Amino acid sequence: MAAAVIGLIAVQLYWLANLIRVEDERFHRTVNESLRRVSKSVEQEEAAHTIFRMITPESRKKSIVFIHKSTGASIPGPDLRKKTEEDSVELSRAGNKLLRYRIEKYFSKGKNESRVKVYSYGRGSSGQTTTVTQAPDTSLDTLILKRKKLVQDIVTEITEINIGKKIEDRVSVQLIDKLLNLEFKNSGLNGDYFFGINKLQKDSLTLLKNGSNPEELKKSDLRTLLFPAEFFYSKNELIVYFPGKTRMILGTVAGMAGLSILLIIIIVAVFYQTVQMFVRQKKLTQVKNDLINNITHEFKTPISTISLACEAINEPELSGSKESITRYSNIIKEENGRLKTMVDALLNAAAMEKGDFTLKKEAADLHEIIRGAVRKFDQITGRGNGKINLELNAPDYFIYCDPFHTGNIFTNLIDNAIKYNNTGTVITITTSNCANYIIVTVDDNGIGIPKEHLGNIFETFYRVESGNIQSVRGNGIGLSYSKKIVEAQEGTISVESESGKGSRFEIHFPVKKQYGSEN
Repeated sequence: MAAAVIGLIAVQLYWLANLIRVEDERFHRTVNESLRRVSKSVEQEEAAHTIFRMITPESRKKSIVFIHKSTGASIPGPDLRKKTEEDSVELSRAGNKLLRYRIEKYFSKGKNESRVKVYSYGRGSSGQTTTVTQAPDTSLDTLILKRKKLVQDIVTEITEINIGKKIEDRVSVQLIDKLLNLEFKNSGLNGDYFFGINKLQKDSLTLLKNGSNPEELKKSDLRTLLFPAEFFYSKNELIVYFPGKTRMILGTVAGMAGLSILLIIIIVAVFYQTVQMFVRQKKLTQVKNDLINNITHEFKTPISTISLACEAINEPELSGSKESITRYSNIIKEENGRLKTMVDALLNAAAMEKGDFTLKKEAADLHEIIRGAVRKFDQITGRGNGKINLELNAPDYFIYCDPFHTGNIFTNLIDNAIKYNNTGTVITITTSNCANYIIVTVDDNGIGIPKEHLGNIFETFYRVESGNIQSVRGNGIGLSYSKKIVEAQEGTISVESESGKGSRFEIHFPVKKQYGSEN
């Protein structure tokens, strides 16, 4: 199962990594295509500007030359940027005639000539007009250009424009930024970007966008050539980088990545819970087996004792001895009481686990309950196997409780103190009052409890190894049962212990002062 889960997680992670790689490649492809379109747009912008500059009147010479038809004299032409037809200005003097002109047409369709009506004024004549035509002149730009020559001139201009002209004079940061912004938006790339132009021959950056990092530009692989058709001149690269590139790529896969990660977390959580369940079931099985073994041992001892006592009573030589019969009868009664106590403990534990448990609470003398629990061990302490000291000094000792189950609490604590002891058992039980509580402490000089087990000893069926006391067996019910009874009566129980130095249990019960108190 672990191998399958690990394999599934590995496949999911591989799929996510592959998805991110594909998105990264798509991002690079989209950006590079946009850069190529920008490079083409820059080239087209320059070509369009060149064409516009060559065909507009502002780019032509300020004047042209006229040839008089009758005399063949050269006459300086007008400033062709003046397009007012009605204006008449002095053009020139030819002989004894004063010539004035008025532009009638810039262009006659289908004819390669300009027509300007010239008025001639002389002695003895007034208002005579002469029509002159523009002489063809291939060394100067004329008003009307043949289409073939226009195209040739434009191509020549575009081809040779890079000669001696720096890239800074051909493009601008504003133009490139405008074109990049338009292309990136059309491609769905809305993140911040920076750019610059790298002169390949000198390996130097120029025309940087404000805020650009030269080191990032140098490392970026998002680049394209500007004016790639100019093979014989120094090359220039347009370079772009996106500071938020990783965030942009992850943003495109965030939905699928989030879903995959969620599924991985669910799978791991379910797997963990399953393993926990297996471990818990294994632990419960082990606890159940230990419980059965311990209960069998606990039951076996009194049953064997009762069996031996019965056999002794049936012996002919003892049947007539009243004293022997009484002694063996008391043994049978004592062992039967032990069996009943153990059975009650098991039944109570089962009832408490199911929640089917009720206490018969009443006002009770806690000191008397403690004394009753101590009396159950008189035979053991009377044989010199231990000593129980009582220091019941609390002035307020009445509590509201179930006397039977409250007595079992102290019975369990005393029984554990006697069982888990290497030497002569000494138990001290004291009571005192604090605020509205009566505090009962049970101290012993037993083997103690290791610190790593203190947090678990009140769990049902939990048992601490008894060290070198091999004969000690238990069912892991006593302390769990005691804690549940204390808490059901609005009290608390805690423990302090150290290996080899005994244990100290402290119980707090709320006092019911309205019942009074007597020593």
